[in-house]
Amino acid sequence: MVCLFHGDYGPADPAFKPDLGSSFGARGWSVDAHLLRDARNIGEAEAIERHLIRSESVSWCVPGYAWVEQDAIGWFYIAALLFVVLPYLVLRIKARARGASRAPRRTIDSQGRLTG
Repeated sequence: MVCLFHGDYGPADPAFKPDLGSSFGARGWSVDAHLLRDARNIGEAEAIERHLIRSESVSWCVPGYAWVEQDAIGWFYIAALLFVVLPYLVLRIKARARGASRAPRRTIDSQGRLTG
């Protein structure tokens, strides 16, 4: 599904009416005029028409956190995992293993005495 933003096509035009009941002076739309009812200006109507001709469904998105769904953000999270979190975990595991190997080893002999 394609998500369009009203802000990408300029301000609303109060004179714009996608009603194509009459053919006099009307633009020759390739799609049904009812599909253009959410368009606020000619730019939005043309964008809807382009997507519908390609058989894509169209919806209008509210600006906000739409940038989170971009591929670049996903790649940023993967890079942060690989270059920050993963090396930190590796260093912690190595330090813990090194600390365990340096710990003094004490054993109890057969007579119950602590040696080491």
